[in-house]
Amino acid sequence: MDLQFVVAQPEISAQERSFFETKIRPVLVEHCYGCHSVDADEIGGKLLLDSQAAMMKGGESGPALMPSDPENSLIIQALRYDEGASAMPPDAPLPETVVGDFIRWVSRGAADPRTETTTHPSDDDLDRESLWSFQPRRSPLPPQIADDAWALDPLDRFVGGRLESEGLQPTTDAPPETLVRRLYVDLIGLPPTNDQTASFIADCEHDRSGAIRRLVDHLLSSPQFGIRWGRHWLDVARYGESNGNDGLGRNASMPNAWRYRDYVIDAMNRDTPYDRFLTEQIAGDLLPAETADQRNRNLIATGFLAIGSKPAVAMNKNFAMDIVDDQINAVCTATIGLSVACARCHDHKHDPIPTRDYYALAGIFSSTETLYGLAGNEPLTAPPTPLHPLRDQWMTESEDRDARSTSPIFPASYPQAIESLDPLIYSSLESVPEELKPEDVKGFSAENFATLKGSRLVGKLPTPDVSYSIAFWFKNDSPNGSHPITAYLFSRGTLNDKNNPGDHLGIGGTHKKSRMGKLFVFNGNAGKKSVAGSTVIQPQTWNHIAMVRRDAEVQVFLNGRLEIEATMPATFGDSLDFCFAARSEKFAPLNGNMAHLALFQRALSTKEANDLYLAADQPEPPRTLGWAMGVRERKLEKIVDSKVHIDGQTGKYGPQVPRGTLTAYRQFVDADDPTIGLSANIAEELQIAPEHSGRLELARWLTDPSHPQTARVMVNRIWLHLMGRGIVSTPDDFGVYGSRPSHPELLDHLANRFVDSGWSTKQLIRAIVLSRTYQLDSDCEPSLAAADPENLLYGRHLSRRLDAESIRDSMLLASGELDFAQGQGSAIEETVALINWPLGASSNLHRPSNHRSVYLCMLRHAPPAELSAFDLPDGIGVMGQRNVTTLPTQSLFFMNSPFVVAQSERLAERLMASGRDEDSKIRLLFQTTLQRPPSPLELKQAVALVLQTETSFPSEIDLPHRQQKAWASLCQALFTSNEFRYVD
Repeated sequence: MDLQFVVAQPEISAQERSFFETKIRPVLVEHCYGCHSVDADEIGGKLLLDSQAAMMKGGESGPALMPSDPENSLIIQALRYDEGASAMPPDAPLPETVVGDFIRWVSRGAADPRTETTTHPSDDDLDRESLWSFQPRRSPLPPQIADDAWALDPLDRFVGGRLESEGLQPTTDAPPETLVRRLYVDLIGLPPTNDQTASFIADCEHDRSGAIRRLVDHLLSSPQFGIRWGRHWLDVARYGESNGNDGLGRNASMPNAWRYRDYVIDAMNRDTPYDRFLTEQIAGDLLPAETADQRNRNLIATGFLAIGSKPAVAMNKNFAMDIVDDQINAVCTATIGLSVACARCHDHKHDPIPTRDYYALAGIFSSTETLYGLAGNEPLTAPPTPLHPLRDQWMTESEDRDARSTSPIFPASYPQAIESLDPLIYSSLESVPEELKPEDVKGFSAENFATLKGSRLVGKLPTPDVSYSIAFWFKNDSPNGSHPITAYLFSRGTLNDKNNPGDHLGIGGTHKKSRMGKLFVFNGNAGKKSVAGSTVIQPQTWNHIAMVRRDAEVQVFLNGRLEIEATMPATFGDSLDFCFAARSEKFAPLNGNMAHLALFQRALSTKEANDLYLAADQPEPPRTLGWAMGVRERKLEKIVDSKVHIDGQTGKYGPQVPRGTLTAYRQFVDADDPTIGLSANIAEELQIAPEHSGRLELARWLTDPSHPQTARVMVNRIWLHLMGRGIVSTPDDFGVYGSRPSHPELLDHLANRFVDSGWSTKQLIRAIVLSRTYQLDSDCEPSLAAADPENLLYGRHLSRRLDAESIRDSMLLASGELDFAQGQGSAIEETVALINWPLGASSNLHRPSNHRSVYLCMLRHAPPAELSAFDLPDGIGVMGQRNVTTLPTQSLFFMNSPFVVAQSERLAERLMASGRDEDSKIRLLFQTTLQRPPSPLELKQAVALVLQTETSFPSEIDLPHRQQKAWASLCQALFTSNEFRYVD
């Protein structure tokens, strides 16, 4: 490839020329040209030193020298044998005087009188045919075809024209009973029911094209559409709910990954424009938001960058760069079909991607903080990180903290509002309370109320009534992760009793990380019951608490909202003691403040507890609804350009590379005629402000309407899922070693339509499935199959096997057990654990579910048993096209799987309960499983099988049970059939 550097040649003085010719050139010739010149047998590191241009261009590690900067010049580092640098010459270092000459030469500007240009033998002009995907999209006109009426959509003309050029005729249209199953499976991942099939066939009898359009529009608007097409993108996004084997045998759970799954499904149902969809996933945290819901979606979307599998951090100095590498690979492979990650260690061996381009992208992601969570609480796996808080109000954490960090100003009516509920004890805590005994309280004031640090407020009740209530405002100044328990706020129980009988209200800390910062109630070591809330309380913010005990029931209200509700037996007995701001034996005292404390010797109603908060007339704080994996900008001082990592290793550095994107596109810009070249936005360097990582700029670059690959790659993915084969048969590789498009004009036609439609995925899918090409039958004349055995010309439809999820969901649908509702959360939503630890152990975290398969827990290296036999992606890398294997384990799955047996029994129960005769049951069974009636022969054979199976059971088993088992056996046989497992 011809990526030559143009080097300005200032006038060189006679003295500088003499220094180079006597001190520098002879050393280069004697010690360097043997490996680093065009005459070398093998050029080391793709580095040439036999011309000034070649030295400035450099090799795999970047430019060999930086004029006037010897410290950052690779040639100086190599000559000095610096640690982490490649040693040159490799046999032995040159004398210090020679190295000193080179240092002086570079320091003085590296004047070089050589005017010749040398290039690596492989640096020929770009092979434009092999780099087809880098070239601008064309706007081809659909060709004319002999049978004009055959084309239902312009895309048909591209397919029909190609068939005609090969002297071939396409097959006939698929019959309605075939097409309806195909449409249902392709658009929502489920076969049609008996009624849906019959309705479509009847509709086709008087208006086939109208029937198809109506059905397609109905399926595209179904919530099940997002489930089907969201799963396709999750394959590309390498989705998983655990880290997978980190190299040390550990497999850390990712309890919050499911939110990204739900985001993708929702985005597909919303038909979020693809350019927006990509931008949200790469830079959603940087996008403006009008509502809290939109802000939460944007944060969750960035989970795309955080959910990747990571190698263990233990003994791995490359851990941070490994995360960056995964992000570069995921973004580039998913969006533009290029494996840029190959350039981490050296210039890409096939595609025009130099190492410098890789580190231009690496700077963007190195300036990004990845929030993946606790990583199983195992620091050898990965250091724990925060997560994105999801709020019910659009307010940043700092804005929320700032708004509630100063002492609240309460209305003059607030004390009267509290007194109206007849408290036993009440104090604003602006001064020393009369009914309570302060122990080491730092002070009381109208500005800060009670200031507490290692202190508490103690009191006694007049009678030991079980029911009571408390309410107060508080501010906690300690970080949530500073102690095992961040702070205790209240205890009712005998003071200084180490068994801690009684009620204890506190804020969780590091003892249980899943509770960190959340309220909890504990009833002592004897009761051993502890219940936590879900809201993380930000330190240094004022909040209101109301706790109500009504006999054995306990409620805790946080800022007027019910936070905890539980049955918790009282263990304080006849004790009259209570205290605020610490536990009864002074453990984990509150470091902060308290105000307007009240105690009631009765259980307040929910309204009364809420009124205590509302009467204070304070700004409503945002509520944390949950947590999400994702990314965010690093702090300003950590936003930096990346240095080239020699051999991809941290600690061996080359020159620093400005944050940016791939440079190869510059070769396809036609300055004289911009209408035939790429947009300048694609070819020019990104303009990234010093305080920005560059992710938003990268997303805009990728989604520029003129980008040659983004639309092509996505269009090809959509075509693949509908037609069974991509126009480019390597959907994740649009590079030199990827396949060439079978129909390049069709690919560009569809890509242009995609962009012109506002990047609408649904509109493109609709256009394809309404085309004649899509609606062709999978049966064809033997001559067509012989002429085009792989169906490269799309003269027929490919017969395709159902994927793993559709096989499972189809069985659940047939048995009547399928739950169409959206799955809620994940089986591991509350599980922070190492799944395969200790070594050799494996925790089964999967839970029974009748929801769609996409909602099953997708653990890396521990997939759901119902799906694992049928080529389920492992979630480690981008997978745009699943493998389709035929293995004995798949037949064994249908024979022995408890899931298959259970669904067969449920379906048999439905048949038995129908009250039909045997022939009618069999017809119903065939319609339910295969969407067609049985042939006369099949009917006869099925009746015989049921009878034979029924009589094979021992006579002591009662007849209804034998019949049930016999019908279940027939159901299982149909589930096992190829016809059930294939779309057509």
